[in-house]
Amino acid sequence: MNKINSLDISVAALAAVSCLGALAGLPIWALFIGWAWYFTLGATVAGFKQAIPPMLAGSMLAVLAIVLIDSLSGMLSPLGAMIFAVFITVFLLMLTLKIKGLDCSLASFNSYSCMFAGYYAASFPVQPVYVYNLGYAVLWITGANFLGLVFGWLSIKLAGLGKTASE
Repeated sequence: MNKINSLDISVAALAAVSCLGALAGLPIWALFIGWAWYFTLGATVAGFKQAIPPMLAGSMLAVLAIVLIDSLSGMLSPLGAMIFAVFITVFLLMLTLKIKGLDCSLASFNSYSCMFAGYYAASFPVQPVYVYNLGYAVLWITGANFLGLVFGWLSIKLAGLGKTASE
């Protein structure tokens, strides 16, 4: 086993700090997913440019799926509405992956999944108005994905400070 380094400490410390987001109802799991993107995409600032546009596209397509499901549930069975909505929106998601700048399937599919699951799990401050629920879901869930990218960046920066202090 390799010895403990400053990145191990900074990631653990920031993970603990991120739990404070639960006080605001932040879905910490969505933050960790965004954090994983940062490391998977190379742990550099370029990861933001790579992840944010497809994250937003995936999130918005999931919102479209939710609206379609809710709109079609009166005409189709709930399962039929979901099948139709997911087919349409994932097809659109696949098309977005053909566009330069939106071609990061990791962020696109993960943000779609986070929004879809997080909305139905009510991982945001639920509001009495439907449109507000959609807006809050985007702010809390996609916002947590974005914060995960920030926490990834911070963990690298803090680890660098630890290296400087120990050298």
